[in-house]
Amino acid sequence: MRGYHYLMRIGHLINTLARFSSELAPMIRRMGIRPFIEFVRTTLSGPWLDLCGLEDVTLRMQQPFRLRFV
Repeated sequence: MRGYHYLMRIGHLINTLARFSSELAPMIRRMGIRPFIEFVRTTLSGPWLDLCGLEDVTLRMQQPFRLRFV
């Protein structure tokens, strides 16, 4: 079942990339295919929050949540 789950996630990734291919095509032309694949891999596997901003995130999480309608 785990293999099926991984295949579904890969399929979703390919589907999402195909949906946004018109925006990605210039990026692929500029970078090349191998650097682009490496970019996608590091984006999906890398940390999104740097450790320098961790104090800011901690402070914001301690404040009460306010829902705003604009």
